[in-house]
Amino acid sequence: MGSNKIKEVWQWGWFSFCRILSGYAVTTLTSVRHINVPSKEQLEGCMLAGNHQSYLDPVLIGMALDRPINYLARSQLFKAPGFGRLIRSLGAHPVRQGEADRGALRTVMRLLRQNEPILFFPEGTRTFDGELGVFQPGVASLAVRCKAKVIPVCVEGAFNCWPRNQIFPGMARAAVMYGEPVSADNYDKKELIEIIKGDILKMQKYLRCIIGR
Repeated sequence: MGSNKIKEVWQWGWFSFCRILSGYAVTTLTSVRHINVPSKEQLEGCMLAGNHQSYLDPVLIGMALDRPINYLARSQLFKAPGFGRLIRSLGAHPVRQGEADRGALRTVMRLLRQNEPILFFPEGTRTFDGELGVFQPGVASLAVRCKAKVIPVCVEGAFNCWPRNQIFPGMARAAVMYGEPVSADNYDKKELIEIIKGDILKMQKYLRCIIGR
């Protein structure tokens, strides 16, 4: 067995173990429901763009998928002893906030060329009130530049479970909905980010009905 295959098997095994462990904890807290989950094939070389309600969002989005996903995280998180190594093993890649990070850009382009899925949060930070914030154009710019497809993702209820001003999570119902893929070939970055945000807003309204908000 080649080294790449061994690495792939190890990554899938570690991801599966962590998904079961974290999934059990998150399900206990949120009784999360997933809707319109994309297939493994649909995720190939795909960018997922989701709203950002809490620290739970990457787990809530990734736990229902049939393959590991990559995501960008603040570079400061990788400085914490042990924690940085843990999140890196689960697909996190550092990005410097508030400045152009060419290293992160090269990482994203390499992952997309390798048909790896990547999760982004276009708001750039967790919401203060549970509502959608301003969507930064970076995700759309990357998608247009790489000619990638984008799957909008909506997380609802995670803010009630773990708002940013709360130290520990509590219990609250949550749901995650995955939208239909949007091809960046047909739009410029301004049009694309508006479509993504519009799709997430529609899904948010639907999910609020589902979980009783």
